[in-house]
Amino acid sequence: MKNKKGNPYLVIINAFIVFLLIGTILLSLPFSQKQPTSFVDCLFIATSAFTVTGLATIDITQNFNTFGHIIIMILVQSGGLGIITLAMIVFIMLGRKVGLKSRSLATEALNQQNLGGILRLVLKLLMISLLFESIGAILLALEWVPLLGWKRGLFNSFFTAVSAFNNAGFALHSDNLVQFKTNPVINFIITILIIIGGLGFTVILDIYQKKKFTHLRLHTKIMIFGTVIVNTIATLTIYLLEMNNMKTIGGHSTFDQFQMSYFQAITTRTAGFNTIDIGAMNTSTILLMMLFMFIGGGSTSTAGGIKLTTAVVIFFGTISFIKQREQISLFKKAIDNKYLFKSFAIVVLSSTFIFLITLALVIAEPDLPFLAVMFEVISAFGTVGLTIGITAKLSVVGKLLIILMMMIGKIGVLTIVLTFSKPQKALYAYPKEDVLTG
Repeated sequence: MKNKKGNPYLVIINAFIVFLLIGTILLSLPFSQKQPTSFVDCLFIATSAFTVTGLATIDITQNFNTFGHIIIMILVQSGGLGIITLAMIVFIMLGRKVGLKSRSLATEALNQQNLGGILRLVLKLLMISLLFESIGAILLALEWVPLLGWKRGLFNSFFTAVSAFNNAGFALHSDNLVQFKTNPVINFIITILIIIGGLGFTVILDIYQKKKFTHLRLHTKIMIFGTVIVNTIATLTIYLLEMNNMKTIGGHSTFDQFQMSYFQAITTRTAGFNTIDIGAMNTSTILLMMLFMFIGGGSTSTAGGIKLTTAVVIFFGTISFIKQREQISLFKKAIDNKYLFKSFAIVVLSSTFIFLITLALVIAEPDLPFLAVMFEVISAFGTVGLTIGITAKLSVVGKLLIILMMMIGKIGVLTIVLTFSKPQKALYAYPKEDVLTG
């Protein structure tokens, strides 16, 4: 039987819960709040921040002061890097030796194949995060300092840059970013941060190191092409579905309509910012957004969802089956069938968790519209943070269910299942026999 103490998945989950409780306690303290906030709401916000989701049962600008916002920002940064990566960074800064067990945990958390160079990779992840967040904060400050003043403008810029790069979706404006929906500079800066953060650290490093496209890893090529294609499709479809909706983008100039559609397409993947009233969108658009939230971003990125590469492997696996090919091939490279099995497992497990939490939430919140409930659950699973407007209406049970869904989405369905599974190696093989399917 698997040794529970040596189980890397269990260590990751335990560390996640401990850090989450620390964040919740800090937000619960009086010096973090502008007005009294319940422990459940503090737990919800801490979970939303640490899972880089962005859902909120309360207005964080009204309930928390600057210290509380700093705690939220630290939770977002920590969640983006990952608890194991964060722990290793602290160990390195303190001059402590990082043992084999810690390296193994980091390898598992970062989805790497071997231990070699894992410490260098962890430090590079930190530098990448700080670099892009700093650049983003400076560029946002050029817009917000003249508008909000030096103190508030700089803090809002840094907070939003951290939130955007880590795909969190928290903003220090009560309307999120609706008031900036026609500001191309802010829209461009934030979406670029979201895209870079959603690509994944290994993709960024691979691009930096290889320079030439032909030398890039297959994972990197899939992420680049997949991101461009999905974002383009999302932008065009949102534009076409909403162009005549006067409650969202209708009535604006063509440029502004495309700008708002593009922003919402990018943020729907997993970031959770909004410049459009999601509740006012057409049902067709909401259904489309649920699909994009389910897919999410890239592996080892700050994004959630089943991951883009998982969706790509399943899509081309299906194409290979239809064309009766025995191999999945992309960019003149073959993909091992074990990744197809893994991808199917991720989708099946993810769909199962979404169904169960949705069922529980429908029972707990019978007065809420089903579409809004399902949207909320998928948003939590994809660590997106978009809502049709029901988050603040949730009961205590409803809040706890969404908290659970955010944790599942961030930790990952495979990590959760493998934590409690018992590996069994087959000692013999049974004879094969055909089964009628389809």
